[in-house]
Amino acid sequence: MCSNSQETTPQPSSEDTKANGESPRLLTPEQIRVGTNVIMTYAERQAFWKNSEIGKLLGFDCWPDLQQKTETSLVFKLSAETWLTNSNQGELRKDPNWLQIEAVIRDLDGKNKSLVTLKSNDETYINIGGGKSDKYVVTATFNNTKFYVLVDLSKSDEIETLVVGGEEKNYPAKMCVDLLHCLVAARTFTESGKLDALLDWEEDKSFVI
Repeated sequence: MCSNSQETTPQPSSEDTKANGESPRLLTPEQIRVGTNVIMTYAERQAFWKNSEIGKLLGFDCWPDLQQKTETSLVFKLSAETWLTNSNQGELRKDPNWLQIEAVIRDLDGKNKSLVTLKSNDETYINIGGGKSDKYVVTATFNNTKFYVLVDLSKSDEIETLVVGGEEKNYPAKMCVDLLHCLVAARTFTESGKLDALLDWEEDKSFVI
């Protein structure tokens, strides 16, 4: 029987020592379990998702490598709102690439920054709003009349409150998806101009955004 129930921090072996004599900082078992302190570049993160089982289920293995595809083919305008004292001080960018798009989506905080719009024309665009507590609302339209909303069918219809476009609104919990769902939806729209078929979409008759 083990008399010490506490987990110790792993120590680097002589083989792990860097060329400059420094030892790499290793993660504790607790950190490994929860996935903290893992820092990756976009290319490394993309490679991880393309080769992981969940990434394959979401279609990441079908995406082109970052080095081969960074320019967007259908998104000609990006707007990112920043609300300060009831005034929108956001940015409008033409012909954004995917790295710029991902950056503004990740920058959403559900407070001052709460809405990103990717638009190919006045009738075809996708909105990504929210950002607080890793909860986002994603809607898309191709004719400015019929709107589709991204949903997580594992969640209920219990009402949650998010700030989207500088306004506090109520949404069913299933409409409050996580960041990964947002990025997949945005990337597919950016590259193909379509809704990602591996995600769940419902027609949004309430037009909440």
